[in-house]
Amino acid sequence: MGGWQTQSDFCSPCSTGSVKCPGPGKSEWPELLGAKVMDAKATIERENPSVIVHPIACDAIRVLDCCCNRIWLNYSEEFGTVCTVPKIG
Repeated sequence: MGGWQTQSDFCSPCSTGSVKCPGPGKSEWPELLGAKVMDAKATIERENPSVIVHPIACDAIRVLDCCCNRIWLNYSEEFGTVCTVPKIG
């Protein structure tokens, strides 16, 4: 998933001391737990076009900052399915 970064790739930090992100649109997708990762990505992008969805293996190391425009879409490499509830942050 390399390549050049665009302005939309940068983090929009959450409010200080809060993990809640302001803004319209859905912020979490419990119904996607167990869904195929690319189907889940398409659903999230359709339901909240203001976020950037980053599929990442469940056991991968990632940045721990909270971004109101990012969703880490954790998936099982073995099964290709979502392994945690996707949510903004």
